[in-house]
Amino acid sequence: MKACMTLLLSGLLLAAAGCLSDDKKLTTVSANSFGKVGRTQPASFKQAPPATQETALRVDRVGKQIVNANPRINQKVVFLTLGVSHEEIFHQTQKDVSTIYITEGLAKQCKSDGELAAVLSQELGKVTAEQMVQARPTRPPIPASLLLNSPIGNDIGGTFGSADRTNDMIAARFEKEWQQGRQALPAPPPPPETLARAYLSHAGFDPQILDTVQPLLRKADKQSSVELSMTGKN
Repeated sequence: MKACMTLLLSGLLLAAAGCLSDDKKLTTVSANSFGKVGRTQPASFKQAPPATQETALRVDRVGKQIVNANPRINQKVVFLTLGVSHEEIFHQTQKDVSTIYITEGLAKQCKSDGELAAVLSQELGKVTAEQMVQARPTRPPIPASLLLNSPIGNDIGGTFGSADRTNDMIAARFEKEWQQGRQALPAPPPPPETLARAYLSHAGFDPQILDTVQPLLRKADKQSSVELSMTGKN
């Protein structure tokens, strides 16, 4: 009898161990570029292969040259090269750090450091434009009473007394606040291309190089497989 109980308990322990083993297979821990262990990601998450050291160092060097020459960029920017053969570039922003990912295939298509700087500056322009939009204040909302056009006070007068012009006063006050808010709003952010040309000029590159790499950028815009895979959306 004791032998049977021992065998039964052993079987249950083995089954439990098997379940735990299967659970572990469902998740994988992603590496963090800052040397810390990242959060657990679903099994569908795919870590892109590393690029060759030569290409990675080149991208990092040119990227830092752009950022160091443009101190108005108030966001920490990291440039990472992925060991993928096709052309693709994208970015991700988390808190105060923006990471620009570029594939080795795209970096190698850039024949000079100037062309590589143009490609990186265009993506950096997108990062800055997004931040400027998020930081831009908005106009005060229109009061619901005005949208519904429902009287609050006695604007007409008559049986219940003379007109107090409540709605007119609310409308006038809102118009004044709206005009003040409109005047206080900063100009919309410039397009990423305009920002990219400024970044290139400050970093010592010819801004016209951005025109040269436009066919390459259009080709990269058609690719998103690595971005979808890395974000777990694929």
